[in-house]
Amino acid sequence: MHLRIWPPAWLTLMAALAFLTDRLLPGLRLPESPFYLTGPILWVPALWIFWHAVQKFRQAHTPTHPFTRPRAFVVRGPYRQTRNPMYVVALMVMTGWCAVLGNPATLPFVWVLKKVLYRFVICGEEKLLEELFGESYRDYCQKVPRWV
Repeated sequence: MHLRIWPPAWLTLMAALAFLTDRLLPGLRLPESPFYLTGPILWVPALWIFWHAVQKFRQAHTPTHPFTRPRAFVVRGPYRQTRNPMYVVALMVMTGWCAVLGNPATLPFVWVLKKVLYRFVICGEEKLLEELFGESYRDYCQKVPRWV
């Protein structure tokens, strides 16, 4: 099965499902604590990583949309630490959202988001990048992890 759903839509869906889960299972919420600050603490570096990743794509004159054929192979900036900084950002945002909700029952949605992004977005991207950039992409994959 090949779904072409934009990654922010997956993030939005998982965030909405986490919100509904929190509302359906309010008894599982953690008591008020500084734990709730984890959300904004994660979102600040996430925004910086996202901005930096997008800038590297713009500098390379290649599209950021995952279902568009890339014109360049970006390996600078956050792409030196992870092959998927924009998806790492999505996981940071989702983890932060779960922290803000304060309900452990929402945490599985972080795992689901990671699996969905891998299955329906990353696998296709990696296949295309290998077809387009061959050995240089394979070398990059050997040196740089998919996730941080």
